[in-house]
Amino acid sequence: MESRVLGDVRAVVSRRMESDGFLVAFTERSGGVSGEPFASLNLGLRSGDDPADVAQNRRRVADALGVSPFACVRQVHGARVVRAGKARAGAGFEDPSTALGDADAIVTTTAGVALAVLAADCVPVALADARSGRVAAVHAGWRGIAAGVIGQALKHFPDPADVLAAIGPAICVDHYEVGEDVAFSVSAAIDGGAVTERRGDALHLDLPASIARALKATGVRSVERAEECTAHLPKRFFSHRRDGERTGRQGLVAMRVG
Repeated sequence: MESRVLGDVRAVVSRRMESDGFLVAFTERSGGVSGEPFASLNLGLRSGDDPADVAQNRRRVADALGVSPFACVRQVHGARVVRAGKARAGAGFEDPSTALGDADAIVTTTAGVALAVLAADCVPVALADARSGRVAAVHAGWRGIAAGVIGQALKHFPDPADVLAAIGPAICVDHYEVGEDVAFSVSAAIDGGAVTERRGDALHLDLPASIARALKATGVRSVERAEECTAHLPKRFFSHRRDGERTGRQGLVAMRVG
């Protein structure tokens, strides 16, 4: 994956997905209109930011990526997956009350329908299958992983072996100290357990590596990961762990191009 400047917007883009006819872009925080503490490309309508600024930021992203307004869900840290087609393209783009519902993953089989999930340390995951034409955007925090969101999303694909997966920028193991209960909950949902590290008395959870393990355990062969840690790069990404409740959200935008 590589970081690209697209107009005013910078995003980490999957070249592997691009070569198979999919747009998969993980936005960074620069190039928007929001003021502090949401400066500047905050995409979260429920973050406490001015909704007009967030709407303008979302339009900037859509314009930069060359897509129509993307469909969104109200993320609840669960495992529900919803479908999006032409009739619901752009659902929730400027008004969260019109979103596709309470869910943490969206899947479509329709070319040109853009999907988006938001994150600020949680792991954004794109899934795509050129054979069936399906693409999904998944929001995976520890609660969602424990609830089984990765497996639920993969149920919407005919064969996991055909799926390409891209794991976007997220909090890394260095910055994610957790309790035993969190690590146990994630481990219970993954064949082979969560990826953790002991550092003195502290337990650290590697969410991206745990998701990669979960994907491979279910038969996904192609898994690429972004190297960027959201908590470690304040100029590039929002981070709930670093900044607290009042912070913005970056987004994963995924679409089958044709």
